[in-house]
Amino acid sequence: MSKIERAHDEQGIMNLGKNCSFCNRLDFLPFHCEFCKGTFCAAHRTLEVHKCIGRPQKKASNSGSDKSQNGPTAASLFPDREKRQKALEALLKSADMGNSNTNSTPMMKLTKFLHLQKLKRESKKSMAIFGRSANKTPSLTAEIAQIKKSAKGPNSVSIQDRIYFWVLFVNRNEADMDKISVEKERKGVWVLKQWSVGRALDSIAETLSIINKNNNTQQSEERLNLFKVENDVPALLGASTKISGTIMNGATLYLVRGPM
Repeated sequence: MSKIERAHDEQGIMNLGKNCSFCNRLDFLPFHCEFCKGTFCAAHRTLEVHKCIGRPQKKASNSGSDKSQNGPTAASLFPDREKRQKALEALLKSADMGNSNTNSTPMMKLTKFLHLQKLKRESKKSMAIFGRSANKTPSLTAEIAQIKKSAKGPNSVSIQDRIYFWVLFVNRNEADMDKISVEKERKGVWVLKQWSVGRALDSIAETLSIINKNNNTQQSEERLNLFKVENDVPALLGASTKISGTIMNGATLYLVRGPM
């Protein structure tokens, strides 16, 4: 696959989402307002938050016949996620038709995984709205405490110089991406704050017993790549980047093998 084709495929993934009309943020599960006809992210989907200019005025009558004044319909708040997921899978499949899954770039692989995770989160939110319980996101302090309970790393790094975070090795085929259990498969690790990302990656691989050929191979298919994620968008961490100031205690990093 040429670089031009690969760039086109990755751009195609981004095209599945839309920019919020209120904050211009890219969202893979945008909400369409039936009143003002705008497209909004999850944070600005309600009429009050995005200051909907098309919202009908409340009638003086107490009659409940006009249901539209109570807000948008369920269809507008909960888009067809199954349709979007199928579209994403079709795009990723077309990116390497006739080739093995190993030709997919780590960026594309991780983007698909994050999209599937977002679908799961949105599904849990929907259940909570309709009365079912949903897991609450723990505070950063609680997250760090949980990591420290099981974290592993080099004993040579003093406690005061450690930075703790989760690492998830995304090593499944794309067809099995939805079978990854983040809570069960992520591992807590620590590294030295002053290390570079490349040195930290070597330590992570050694700690988690992951085969690492980054220092003795020119084959990009065998190389490990380390990502952080901000606003559901993956960002590759350069090998020479310093851990301090780039990664925070309690963060989650993603390890993906393959050519960039």
